[in-house]
Amino acid sequence: MLDVHPPHEPVHGWRDFLVHLATITVGLLIALGLEATAEWMHHRHEVAETREALHHELQVNRDRFAANTGYFRQELTSLESNLAVFSYLSKHPGASANNLPAKLAWKSSNARMEVSAWKTTHERGISAYMPQDEVMREDELYSFYDRIDRAHEDEADALAEAISYMLEDPDPSHMAPTQIDRQVELTKRVLSLHLRHGFLMQNLAEEFSDFQPAPTRNELEDALHMTK
Repeated sequence: MLDVHPPHEPVHGWRDFLVHLATITVGLLIALGLEATAEWMHHRHEVAETREALHHELQVNRDRFAANTGYFRQELTSLESNLAVFSYLSKHPGASANNLPAKLAWKSSNARMEVSAWKTTHERGISAYMPQDEVMREDELYSFYDRIDRAHEDEADALAEAISYMLEDPDPSHMAPTQIDRQVELTKRVLSLHLRHGFLMQNLAEEFSDFQPAPTRNELEDALHMTK
């Protein structure tokens, strides 16, 4: 708050009045300048703290991304194996469990990306004091995080439906032909959603090259042929 004090001495004539007015004006300008400088310094400090928090969050998410790449590859192998099992049963009705090409294994792991630092940045309005190209770049990165996490949620929902047969009988060799055909389609759907998840991860790594390791386009395209 700025305080303007009246003159201590009486004002005589226009000359004294103008001198006094100029003194007040200069004082106000100095005070406003100091206030603006203090506010600028405060925002600069907030931006510096925000960048530090975002850098830490980036390191956390890089580690989670690398772990998720490992999970993705393990689950891709399991889903391809599961599809081979049901495809075998479809072609060999009545085959016993001992003759199946592999044992069924259903997995679903994903470490969600941390987003609290960027969310706080927007909520507190600090992004308004950051360069817009920096804000746009961060928004793009966090948009990738959101799409990847939502893709895994879709995959997890499909997986829950695909394994619902286990509630009655976990042995796939006991399934009727119609059940096996349905299981083939359900497993293909999980595999398709898993590959969509992988392509999003691969797109992120292409745009932000320090997110490594990541699913490669070659391994994704090779696996994609199995869903046909």
